Amino acid sequence: MYQHNAMNAYRSAVSQSLSDREADAECFRRLIAVLESVAYEGDVVKRNQAIAKNQRLWSLIQRANAVEAGMVETEDRLLFARMADQAQRYGIRAMLDPTLSLAPLIEAASNVLEGLSSFAEEEG
Repeated sequence: MYQHNAMNAYRSAVSQSLSDREADAECFRRLIAVLESVAYEGDVVKRNQAIAKNQRLWSLIQRANAVEAGMVETEDRLLFARMADQAQRYGIRAMLDPTLSLAPLIEAASNVLEGLSSFAEEEG
């Protein structure tokens, strides 16, 4: 009886879990929401916290694409690494200059989200 209930719970969890692409897209959706929420706000602490989230996400992407794991083509890995580098550099500048617009960070994240979403549509 317990094993049967456990298997049903597991099947339910698996059917509701996100694919890798869906999880990536959700990360970018949340990042965009956080950046947009502080883009025109005067609270420098909240702004810098949002930028720090941006930095962490792009840092993860950069690390994931730094090593050849056979999962992503070399050309795409280089593109991801370049985008991550640019987003992080701009993020540092935005932290140092609170008058600098967050629009480029939002645009970069939106472009990735759009790519992830169009890829998911092609698969589905």
